[in-house]
Amino acid sequence: MKFIEDIVKQKNKHNYIVCGDTYICERTTESTFFVLCDGIGSGVYANIAAITCANRMVELHRSGVSMRSMSEMVADSMHRAREERIPFAAFTAVKILNDGLFIAYTYEAPDPVMIRDGFAVALKPIIHAAEYEAIGETTGKLELGDSLVIVSDGITQSGLGRGSSFGIGTEGLVDFINRRSSHKTNLHRLPEEVLEMSARVSGGRYEDDSTVAVLQCREASQLVVLTGPPALRSKDREIVEKFMKSPGLHVVAGSTTADIVSRELGREVRLVEKGRSFGAPPEYKIEGIDLVTEGAIMLNQVYNLLDEDSLDLDVSSTVEKFCSMMLEADVITFYVGTAINDAHTSMIFKQVGVRPRLSAIQLISKKLREQGKLVVEVKY
Repeated sequence: MKFIEDIVKQKNKHNYIVCGDTYICERTTESTFFVLCDGIGSGVYANIAAITCANRMVELHRSGVSMRSMSEMVADSMHRAREERIPFAAFTAVKILNDGLFIAYTYEAPDPVMIRDGFAVALKPIIHAAEYEAIGETTGKLELGDSLVIVSDGITQSGLGRGSSFGIGTEGLVDFINRRSSHKTNLHRLPEEVLEMSARVSGGRYEDDSTVAVLQCREASQLVVLTGPPALRSKDREIVEKFMKSPGLHVVAGSTTADIVSRELGREVRLVEKGRSFGAPPEYKIEGIDLVTEGAIMLNQVYNLLDEDSLDLDVSSTVEKFCSMMLEADVITFYVGTAINDAHTSMIFKQVGVRPRLSAIQLISKKLREQGKLVVEVKY
């Protein structure tokens, strides 16, 4: 499965405490949507304009409006801002399907750049009229290892008046990328390198708000979690088969769930480590499963650790191992049983703050999505 990782770095305009650029990245099982908006001017006013534009585009996209119609609508509304005192923002909006096909629309913004096999090239858009405005449309397909580079005009206009009449332009950005070698092995460094170059050619400071986004297409790291028995026992075999056929690392969370998997696969459940305390749930082993452990208590403890740096986690701890697996995955699929466990509604669970399984999964999913993960929940 292809996964689009967004690697983004920003710098505020010199002497300003907020950035006039903003971006939003949203992932679904069908696509990745990325929008970068550049508010006119600088500081708070530009920041508000950019945030307003970005959120409007996200809502239009969520409601099913096509990329072209969305871009035309927003660009047309910006025409009023040329004559009235209302927020104005330039934008680049990109939608990348999970097979790599993409479409990008630009309005008053630099053209996208593609990197393939370590070589960068500017993508030339087709221009469409949007009432009194014009938008650029670019299409293509990202293969594994390819990247799109999206920047605000703080980058392409850097060097303006300092030996360059109009700034380095997209051509200067492409030339810089192609002259660098480090990005070929580590794209995570490229945004910072581009920003440093931009400041260098502008006399050592940022003359405008500047954003560099690298949308890298790579193989997804996947994790599949099975937790809780189905509402109907007749679904046991079906859900275990789906779980085992799903790609990625496999985790079973819950003793009853482990018994179901053991029975349906005909494989023994073995105790690996007995739980030492409330904070150290037991770990089991089933052949072909990467981790087998407790359910509700484990999920609650994992949720509490998801904000931690993965480098600080001790994988000798079952809880921290499970948490590390989530943090390292790009795509997490939860198969969640909806059978009611009366023990999870007891007063002792409420007393110590242990949330029921479904509540814990919802909280974990929300936090993982905020961290840029694609999370899929399948209830049965």
